[in-house]
Amino acid sequence: MANKKSFFGLKFIYDAPATLTFAFVCIILFALDTFLFKQKLTSLILTSPVNGGSAALSGGALGVAGAAASNLAFSASNPLSYLRLFTYVLGAASGEILVCNMIFVLLLGPSMEERYGTVVIAIMTFVSALFSGVLNACFCKSPLQGCEAIIFMMIFLNSFVSLSKKKIPFSFVLVFILFVLRGIFAVDFKTASSAIQIIINVAGGLCGSLFAFLTSPKAKAAKKSEKQEGGLLNRAENYRENQKTKKSLFGKKKDEDTQQSYSGGDETVISSMRFDD
Repeated sequence: MANKKSFFGLKFIYDAPATLTFAFVCIILFALDTFLFKQKLTSLILTSPVNGGSAALSGGALGVAGAAASNLAFSASNPLSYLRLFTYVLGAASGEILVCNMIFVLLLGPSMEERYGTVVIAIMTFVSALFSGVLNACFCKSPLQGCEAIIFMMIFLNSFVSLSKKKIPFSFVLVFILFVLRGIFAVDFKTASSAIQIIINVAGGLCGSLFAFLTSPKAKAAKKSEKQEGGLLNRAENYRENQKTKKSLFGKKKDEDTQQSYSGGDETVISSMRFDD
């Protein structure tokens, strides 16, 4: 029996590989850390390194024990310190924060991945996470946890689409403001590090989204060359017509060859029949 690839006539497609893979990994790690490892992954790889040796954070704020909090300081001799510079975006402080972050990622990510491509979005995600992690390890005493920098990067990318048309989308301005307010209400402002972390996430998202500006001149040059050559659609149409003419010419030649072979064969058969008579 053939495998059924549709459900009630509808096909499920993996439309945004980078975005969906990122979301699935975040959800799986959060479930494993909550139910199986009992917050051990949080202190191991799901929090960013902090500045210096003084990890002055409240012990239960991120589910990190006081003894493990001292291990969050960046150490040049510890390989996990380098790993945590970008793996912290896969974590979440609570289930509510995880669900909120995944909603933003799944709403903003697929459209941007369709526009810029899976590889470019993956590179932007890595750059945003690494830049925020490095800034936090240099200037902040509280660890980062969560993909806020990635969400800011996607918000900036969405706004860049309209900025290229010399328009400012008010809807994305509101999304940016609301997400900043969400971060303000979600953290405790007893320390200056909490306010610095929001700035670090915004800076990381902006740095990652700047990769779009690096690729945009190439895209503009490609569009100009396409216009000079008659446009991409015209070029594709001309290519199809050329392929059809080539196929038709080859087909005619083959038909003529077959006709000649058949005619030659008939003549030989007829001549042989006459000879036999």
